[in-house]
Amino acid sequence: MNTKDKIIVMATNLFNFHGTKAISTNHIAKKMGISPGNLYYHFRSKNDIICSISNKFSNDLGSVFQLKLHDISDFSKSLAHLFNRFFNVQRSYKFLFLEGVFLVKQDKYLLAHYTKLRSLIKEGYSDLLTNLVKIKLIKKETLMMKDDLLEAQWIIMWYWISHTSLDNHIYNDIQIKKGIRLSFSIIKPQLTHIGKVAFEKTLQSL
Repeated sequence: MNTKDKIIVMATNLFNFHGTKAISTNHIAKKMGISPGNLYYHFRSKNDIICSISNKFSNDLGSVFQLKLHDISDFSKSLAHLFNRFFNVQRSYKFLFLEGVFLVKQDKYLLAHYTKLRSLIKEGYSDLLTNLVKIKLIKKETLMMKDDLLEAQWIIMWYWISHTSLDNHIYNDIQIKKGIRLSFSIIKPQLTHIGKVAFEKTLQSL
């Protein structure tokens, strides 16, 4: 791993633990055992580091919803994996979720990044619902309300870590499983009879 990537990893860990306001570029450089000048060779500012972390986060998260379900057997193993990946990525970039509203309001680049990522996830979620209709796990009429389902899903998934933090819970595997179950509840009313059987099987595997 090169120095630039090491700075990104260290900064992410420090921001996750302490928040962005409490951490300066000098803190990051000191923790890494490098000079501030060495850090500034790679990044112009703390905000530049945050933008690079946001890029890495978008790459990690953007592929999560690029999932194809070809048959019923894919439902249990793949859908649970999808949501598990999302919440684990969320844990790895915790500060971007906890400080997200503040950060995007302060930086047009981060706002554009958030908007693009949301659009990609919306497209991926739409394709996912279409897949679920094709393999007869959810009702056809579900596609008529997919925008509303996405909004509800987005609120739960994107802000689950903030809810957990406000309740003074550690964001661990237990909380991730709770988040997955809550996310599943959004599509539960739309399941066909076959879908309900597969859905219950999936819940039991968590």
